[in-house]
Amino acid sequence: MEGFSLDSSVVVKWFSREEYTDKALKIRNIFIKGGIELIVTPLLYCEVINALRYKPDYNTEMLKRAVNALINLHMKVEEISREILERSVEIAFDAGVTIYDAIPVAVAEKYRVICITADEKTQYMKMRDKYPIKLLKNLDQYFPQIF
Repeated sequence: MEGFSLDSSVVVKWFSREEYTDKALKIRNIFIKGGIELIVTPLLYCEVINALRYKPDYNTEMLKRAVNALINLHMKVEEISREILERSVEIAFDAGVTIYDAIPVAVAEKYRVICITADEKTQYMKMRDKYPIKLLKNLDQYFPQIF
């Protein structure tokens, strides 16, 4: 089964109408049907909920529902181990990104999968040539057999 590491920029779109929300929802729906494996870290949950907290149309109850929806998906959760952190440090310094941006890429490397991001300007542009990362908007080009 094909697997993917997800950046929070993709998962936020599951709960918020934005550009490429349709593509993000397609990933989620394929996962729910058992077509792919999604690998995340506990940090992703914090990043997604924090991003939604600052959406003007979100209130406390909506945020709690989002928390439950995320947890109930039962994605594979990779703990943030010493190995992941150390590799994230290397990636962050090499690519000029934050540790937060490097963590899902380190997870992708560990599992030999692709990290999907919607963050074109920061994450993708800085890591596209050296790391296993693809843009959400182009997934159907990279993986037509899935998307």
